[in-house]
Amino acid sequence: METSIFSIPNTILMEILSKLPISTICNCKCVCSYFRSLISDPQFAQLHLSTPSQPSLMLRSDDSRESSLYLVESIDTCDAESDIDDNICTPSNTLLKFYPECDGPAEGLEVLSSCNGLICFYWPGTYNPYVICNPVINEYVIVPQTEKGCLIGAGFGFCPGTNRYKVLRILYPIVLYYLPAPWEINLEAEINTLGTNLWRSVGDAPRYLRSYSGGCFLNGALHWIVIENCSELMCCFNFGKENFQPFPGPSQFRELPGRVRVNAMILGELKGGLSLCHRPSDDDTLDIWVMKDYAVQESWTKDFVIKIPLVEAIYHKHHYRNYHYQPLMGLNNEDFLVLGESSLLLSWNIRDRSFRRVNGLPFFSRAIPYIQSFVSIKNVASGR
Repeated sequence: METSIFSIPNTILMEILSKLPISTICNCKCVCSYFRSLISDPQFAQLHLSTPSQPSLMLRSDDSRESSLYLVESIDTCDAESDIDDNICTPSNTLLKFYPECDGPAEGLEVLSSCNGLICFYWPGTYNPYVICNPVINEYVIVPQTEKGCLIGAGFGFCPGTNRYKVLRILYPIVLYYLPAPWEINLEAEINTLGTNLWRSVGDAPRYLRSYSGGCFLNGALHWIVIENCSELMCCFNFGKENFQPFPGPSQFRELPGRVRVNAMILGELKGGLSLCHRPSDDDTLDIWVMKDYAVQESWTKDFVIKIPLVEAIYHKHHYRNYHYQPLMGLNNEDFLVLGESSLLLSWNIRDRSFRRVNGLPFFSRAIPYIQSFVSIKNVASGR
């Protein structure tokens, strides 16, 4: 008796398909309408997201004519016994160049952040709209512009409880000919939920954030370093409660002056937890702290100490030196990427504490970890 693949229960077939590479799943959508229907189901998108996978790397690149995006699907690592000057070559077939499908010029389009495979783009300027795009399934939506206030920052995130995606704006409530410093005037925060055309006020925003754009998204919240005048080192915006809250950082840093926090600290996500990269002003090291239990201050631990001279030796010909190194993402159990300025991308090996420089990439002005997904913006906007 012959058994057809169509006799397999949907849940089992979805489980099988979710384990396949992204390119194979996309090809399966072209096999028949049945497969297309399964892969387009919101349940499949959630199942695929829950399947462990290696994050990709999204690069924003500029040349003299255009802005474009590159999806780096894999980065090969070298023998750990190699010298630090050895390079990691990224195979050319892992670079997928694409343009966001949206109503507007590609020139000047900036990447704000990514969440569950959705990327938030924007054109710098107070009244310009935002574009949310999923390049895997080629869907996008334009978040309407607003002419209220003067924009100074934005963020993009997700509420796990409601399965809704939201754009956060931070702005001066009025447009002034002279823009005062953030600490001289109350700032207003607004939220747009994808699928609606409304911006809703969610009250005042803190006036002492290290940066008013981007933030580090984790556990349904965006996180920022607080410069000063706060009981905690950090604050977060919870997309479920739609409010700002103090957030505990390592207790060792609470008394640091605001300027030191600005120059020497960067937040990120590493090994599934919130991470803080700190470069002490009197030491040539990068200290990498990771929060083991979310929102528990005592769970902050210093996991890695990276010697800066080893990093800068790779770039010695260009006299490269600055404070802004950042752990970007893990490659495997032993290597993770470290991002610097001027398109410097390095792989650091935890076991032997060695570096390799990643080659084969275009010059880029922005790099973010990116998880490919099948989350449909159409489904999200309709509340599915």
